[in-house]
Amino acid sequence: MKPTPFLFASLCVALAACSQQGVPTSGPAATQTNLPAPFLLQAQAVGSPITLQAGQTRQLNVTLNGAPARPGQLNWTTSNASVATVTQAGLITASGAGTATVRAALASNPGAFLDFPVTVSGTTPAPTPVPAPGTGLSATEQRILDLTNQARATARTCGATRYPAAAPLSWNANLATAARGHAADMATNNYFSHTSQDGRTFDVRIMNAGYVGYSSVGENIAAGQPTPDAVVAGWLTSPGHCANIMNARFKELGVGVGNGGSYGTYWVQDFGTRF
Repeated sequence: MKPTPFLFASLCVALAACSQQGVPTSGPAATQTNLPAPFLLQAQAVGSPITLQAGQTRQLNVTLNGAPARPGQLNWTTSNASVATVTQAGLITASGAGTATVRAALASNPGAFLDFPVTVSGTTPAPTPVPAPGTGLSATEQRILDLTNQARATARTCGATRYPAAAPLSWNANLATAARGHAADMATNNYFSHTSQDGRTFDVRIMNAGYVGYSSVGENIAAGQPTPDAVVAGWLTSPGHCANIMNARFKELGVGVGNGGSYGTYWVQDFGTRF
């Protein structure tokens, strides 16, 4: 049975902290910031084991009484800084091969803590290659650009928000490089996420592709739709994706399409605005 198509959207504004990771669900998903699942802090508990490679990072999120821990409520420590370090915000960085324990303890009661066993291997994954920029559009890419601009030409409601008509987007070769590279990577390595398997988020991929000096960037991804018309129609019925398409701040667009993997076709739109 062919898997159900998926859609995910992300938005990042320059100078703002942004961490998006899409996780496929059974249907369209709204714009969201998907962080790793939060851990509930209990007295002297052990969290899920964490496996990293040297140089990788992992953000841990702990809840207290059902709410995210506020700054100063937890003390983060590591048993072996040569293996893994941790900030007081819960960001683990793998330093070298070995094992360590990262602890989140209540500042008001150090006897209540959550330990995370961390295992680090000594090799760093090779980054996903960034294709050379290209200025030409395929017929499929041109169709998605045209459909996107047709949608922007008419005011519409995305979820509960009404958006006025917006100016058409211009094609950008650097955004296209980022979008094509990510679509091909998802298809080749059979995954579906805004975060590459080498740990890069969409804004990092966009910068690596040469799109610098931007004020805001965004990304829509989808998988399994058979045609450009089908994927754009799906994005427009999903509030988060629709909001990216109708966002008047965005001025430029790049599109990528990858073939392969479980879903057959992977689609990426990368949006941007430069200062």
